[in-house]
Amino acid sequence: MSIDPILTEELLLGCQHLEVLDGYEQKQELYWYKELERWVLHFNVTESYINPESNISKMTQWYMLIDPLYPRGSIGVYPDKVNSVQESYPHQNDNIETDDYPWRWGRVCTDWDNSELDLLSDNEEFLDAKQRLFWHVQRLKLWLVSASNHTLMEPGDVFELPHIHYRNEDKVVFAEVTLHFDKWLNLSSRSGSVFLQKISKFPNIIFVSDFFNRKSEVIQEYDWGNEVSLNLEKQSYYGVWLLLKFQPIKNPWAYPKTFRELEVLCSSNKVDLWEEIYDLMHVFRDNDRNFILLGFPIPKIVGQENQIIQWITYEIPKLSKLVKKIKGFRKSKDMYFNIDRLNHLKPSKELNYLCTENWSKEAILSRGSLDLNSQQGRVFLIGAGALGSAIGELLCRTGVSQITVCDNDKLQIGNLSRHILGLDDLDEYKSVSLSKRINQNNLHIKSTGITNPFPDLSEEEIEEMDAHDVIIDTTGSDMVINQLNSFGWTLPKRFISVSLGFGAKRIFIFLSNKHPFPNETFFKYLQPWLVLEKQENEDISLPREGIGCYHPLFPARLDDIWTMAGLAIKEIEIWWPNMFGSNVFAVYEQQQINGMPTGVLLKQREVF
Repeated sequence: MSIDPILTEELLLGCQHLEVLDGYEQKQELYWYKELERWVLHFNVTESYINPESNISKMTQWYMLIDPLYPRGSIGVYPDKVNSVQESYPHQNDNIETDDYPWRWGRVCTDWDNSELDLLSDNEEFLDAKQRLFWHVQRLKLWLVSASNHTLMEPGDVFELPHIHYRNEDKVVFAEVTLHFDKWLNLSSRSGSVFLQKISKFPNIIFVSDFFNRKSEVIQEYDWGNEVSLNLEKQSYYGVWLLLKFQPIKNPWAYPKTFRELEVLCSSNKVDLWEEIYDLMHVFRDNDRNFILLGFPIPKIVGQENQIIQWITYEIPKLSKLVKKIKGFRKSKDMYFNIDRLNHLKPSKELNYLCTENWSKEAILSRGSLDLNSQQGRVFLIGAGALGSAIGELLCRTGVSQITVCDNDKLQIGNLSRHILGLDDLDEYKSVSLSKRINQNNLHIKSTGITNPFPDLSEEEIEEMDAHDVIIDTTGSDMVINQLNSFGWTLPKRFISVSLGFGAKRIFIFLSNKHPFPNETFFKYLQPWLVLEKQENEDISLPREGIGCYHPLFPARLDDIWTMAGLAIKEIEIWWPNMFGSNVFAVYEQQQINGMPTGVLLKQREVF
């Protein structure tokens, strides 16, 4: 049996400080809500600056749900079920009500941010016991004023879609990018069928795959990576799509809740919902799960032009079974439609929304992707050792579309101290395991592993290599460097060599747009550094003849390897966009003073 927590002095101090806030009135004593494990504060807010022409009253009631760890933990502010805001606004959760609680579930985002609010309030939340509750109620008052004046989303703010409370955990994902936008707008028809699939590895994710027009021609397909496209354990679904020219959002800011609301919204924009899609829904009579996808244009920034198509999804159960013609209905279409309108398409029936998200490369990699030209690149990675695996890992997370890994070594126990692969990959080919990991890191990448060493490849493997734009060597092998020059390439390539010095103190980066690989130029720049490396380490017994990073005993730690690999990626990023540009040789060196790291210096950078 759990014991209710004791009301702390910190929480009492926060409540006492609220008394000095103009317009605040506490309705009842703080109480503990056992089911939610939160303290509940019921209060009034009176705000004289509320727009009298709005649907928001000057006096509203609210509930604040407070974490028992206060002043740490979460704080949520919710409207009273009766005496408060009844509609949904921007920067607020869908303001639905349930029978279980005295408040609605339209939690206000009191930490929302726009230019107007910056001028009126401290933007950073106070976290001390005295100020934190005060800050949230003060922000609530400002939110109410902005909501009443319809200024919660101002030009220049990031565009925000309405919030929805979903009934189940399934999520529909699509992959729209800005380049698709004009294509959608120029379509001759605005409805058709859509193919979706769920794979066993992601049991709650439904991937949108192909859109078809009314002639069953593919008009849009999403190029998911190997992790999705090559998965054999799939479950297929079918649906219909409708592209709208308007945003299906009710004032002030909510999606329709019922079919009637959706119909009215469409009709007000001169769209007959059922005329557009009902004849395409015949497959809904055979399948237990069916989907309607509504697409509409949205901007990225409020006040700017629309840039991308957003989709929302309704799940529809199996429609009426085929029956004999019923007297009184002249057309079978009318018969079925009227039966469906009494059941699953009933006007008052609540829409069953599924969470629908844009999982395009543009959307999910926006924080760390390379430029668009680099994202389209196809990389043939020679070497899947400590450095090669780091380069492959970093490249796949920056949006490169295809990486083929070539290495004939298997993972040994000594590799684990600095390799991204783990115990599950022991005695497996590094190239295969690394390509598997790369696929798992990016839904849009296509990666495979080749277990033959370069250049001893089969005809099929050579043909596969020829389809790549950029060849990256991370082996530290002189033989591979020379083979890059002498190999019988059928198409021009761009070349990258990345290698580490002893202990990963230095990294040597060679970026070449010349074809074939200019091995003599490479050695001309690298040789003086190899001489220096040998002099610096002549008293150290190396695990093999020469300098390399692939031996299990090579004395370099993982943190050093990743530090240097990150610098290589930055050099590659600058060089990559211009395929007819300059060539680069760069050397970076880690610096220390009295054994303490002081950073990395660029020791040499030749552009030729």
